[in-house]
Amino acid sequence: MEIKIKVPASMSNLGAGFDTFGLAVNLYNIFDIKSSKDFSVKFVDLEIKDEENLFLKVFYRCIELFKKEKLPLEITIKTEIPFSRGLGSSSSAIIGAIKAFDAIYDKKLEHDDIFKIAYEFEPHPDNLVPALMGGFNVCLKDEEQTFFNTIDFPKELKIIAIIPHINILTEQARKILPKSIDIKDAIYNIQRSNLLVSSLINKRFELLKEAVQDKLHQPYRKSLIPFYENIELLAYENGAKAVFISGSGSTVGVFCLENEEIIGKTCTEFLKSKGVESTYKILSVDEEGASLWKS
Repeated sequence: MEIKIKVPASMSNLGAGFDTFGLAVNLYNIFDIKSSKDFSVKFVDLEIKDEENLFLKVFYRCIELFKKEKLPLEITIKTEIPFSRGLGSSSSAIIGAIKAFDAIYDKKLEHDDIFKIAYEFEPHPDNLVPALMGGFNVCLKDEEQTFFNTIDFPKELKIIAIIPHINILTEQARKILPKSIDIKDAIYNIQRSNLLVSSLINKRFELLKEAVQDKLHQPYRKSLIPFYENIELLAYENGAKAVFISGSGSTVGVFCLENEEIIGKTCTEFLKSKGVESTYKILSVDEEGASLWKS
């Protein structure tokens, strides 16, 4: 038996769509599974202890839930998605583990079954949905069900990830958020999140700069990202249509129609001049989500 699973990264929130918008992009965690004499999980070019391995935790939870025997398998994980950078690495690992279990034990899990397990490890749908489904998603969950719509993302828009080499844990980024908000701020975000969706659908790209403004999380989280406001300004000066914090950060997301290399180089060179190492990636939308090959 040989199984290969590929699960994309994701950019979430996109400004005003806090815990709601998720965009799958073409960075991947790749899981290769084959029959072996013993059970083992290893990473390519990484050393991660079993007790810190999220894939393994989720896979073992699936075995426990469905009362299955652990089979002799060799699982090799190649990670393209950097950890703790706001690009959905945890959701990719979670979905990868559930899809691996599903394929190995031929469970044929429905989407709601997958999300129910996933929420034990990641309570928010905005990274899980794009990791599973691909594309640009508007999503929510209630006590019983996950609701989402996948919307065509304009092919004209280029996607840039400016990635400072700084880890920001989701728990850390949530602790600094206020426990309550003013109704004016709620209205502010509702208006702009709707504007973002309609701007993408109607290709009114000149509206995106306003549509990614936010009062719920970015004003607080930008303090965790060195020189965020400088990066934002540089990106807009070089033609960006939208600049936002991806997930909890530290990645800064940029949408543009042109100058993607110029924007990426300008922002990373500026950060380097300030003593902050970073990289940039020109990305595209992953429209497949978690994909699987079995032989």
